[in-house]
Amino acid sequence: MQEIYYISNLKGIKTLSSERRLKILRHLVDKEYTAQELASVFNVRPNALWYDMQQLESAGLIELIESEKVRGTIKKYYRAVAKNFFVDVSLGQAEINKSNMLHAILNQEIEDWRRERIIKIKFQDIAHQIINRNLNIKENEVVVISYQPMHRKLVEDLMVEIAQKGAYAIPVFWTKRMEYNFIRHVPLTFATKDVISDYLIDKIDAHIIFSGEFLDEPDGAPLTDEQIRKSELIEEAKRVNVRKTYETDVRFLTIDTIYNNFQKADAEIRSEMYWKALNERASDLSFSCNKIKDILLASNNISAEDANGNFINISLPMERIVQVKDGYADDKATDSELPGGLVVGLLENGSINGSFHSDFAYLYDTYFADVDITIKDNKITSVTSKNNNDTLQKLFKNAHGDKNVVGSFTIGVNPALRQDIGHPYINSKIFGALTLQVGWDELEASAIDSDMIAQFYILDKTIKVDNKILFQNGKLTF
Repeated sequence: MQEIYYISNLKGIKTLSSERRLKILRHLVDKEYTAQELASVFNVRPNALWYDMQQLESAGLIELIESEKVRGTIKKYYRAVAKNFFVDVSLGQAEINKSNMLHAILNQEIEDWRRERIIKIKFQDIAHQIINRNLNIKENEVVVISYQPMHRKLVEDLMVEIAQKGAYAIPVFWTKRMEYNFIRHVPLTFATKDVISDYLIDKIDAHIIFSGEFLDEPDGAPLTDEQIRKSELIEEAKRVNVRKTYETDVRFLTIDTIYNNFQKADAEIRSEMYWKALNERASDLSFSCNKIKDILLASNNISAEDANGNFINISLPMERIVQVKDGYADDKATDSELPGGLVVGLLENGSINGSFHSDFAYLYDTYFADVDITIKDNKITSVTSKNNNDTLQKLFKNAHGDKNVVGSFTIGVNPALRQDIGHPYINSKIFGALTLQVGWDELEASAIDSDMIAQFYILDKTIKVDNKILFQNGKLTF
């Protein structure tokens, strides 16, 4: 039996579009069965189940492993071909377009199954932690949940937990199709209205918002240039509305999601890291984050170096802003996020200098591996990537404003995250990662004005604070 099998054609996806076939596959991962035995499990006639078995075998998802003759009949035992199944994100574009939603839903179903059976993490446990620890919801409080269809299962468990506390849940549902129809058909002055910031802001106590790509496809023709400009204005209005929420006592918790976003390489490792990172105890993360925050507030500089002589030095400003994102959303930190585990330092009025090797970088949502950077007085003076360097140079050239200014640095503290997970913001929480935000700052509190959004990640290096080792060989020293 293989460790992992990638479903790489539309036939495999369609085969598992049947809920019963998906359940059959789950059973055959655990042990071998005959069609008769499975028919008994599902309480159906063997003939009805035999067709499903043939479809699974034809798609290459199960295989015959043994036949034996018993009282004149042949008993055939089947087993799944692998312990883990993933839908291959490199499916031909034409096939993905034919069945985009089916592709996404199936991938989510398989991921949910793997999360519960292999990783041993349940949505009920995550929901319990969010409501009782991260948000500490109390009786009669009002909680808004902004979500997309892909988040439905976790939202259901969150609503149960909220009800058990004697509190009120207000779900707000959104899809890509709704967003596009707003842009096409709703006047700008109405499209920028927001029920939360305009109407509910003084009536709610907490707001849970799920981030992540939409799974559904918009209907109709692509947006025109005028509609794209309108879309940008709507997005800016949304950001203003979010900032309004930050300025109130509303406990705001963002859950970064990466459903169906795992790259093919190391997909099972990334999946496991994500769910464990989301499930890390907030109290443990809070202790580590606040300990590092206290150290940074009492220190003068941070440095990172590697075995090749690459070195970077950050001189902290006299009046500094250091914040933690430990997963708690309370009166001390109305803006928080999951997975937690991040310490953020603003670099305005500080300085950063050095030449170093970044393990990887994201410019906007574009990934670059092995990036070499030189920084002088907070500004990038040179940057090259060993892969796709022409694209990197073009992105920098076409950006505007303070595109080469380092606005903030972050230190990752989530012990479940150990490597690139394919998500720019979650990556900054990799344990022991020193990450630089260029063209913007993580706290949106500096005077930087740019349309560049870049992050450079330095992993597994020795990080020192005032020449005392903070991280070394992937370990925290205090």
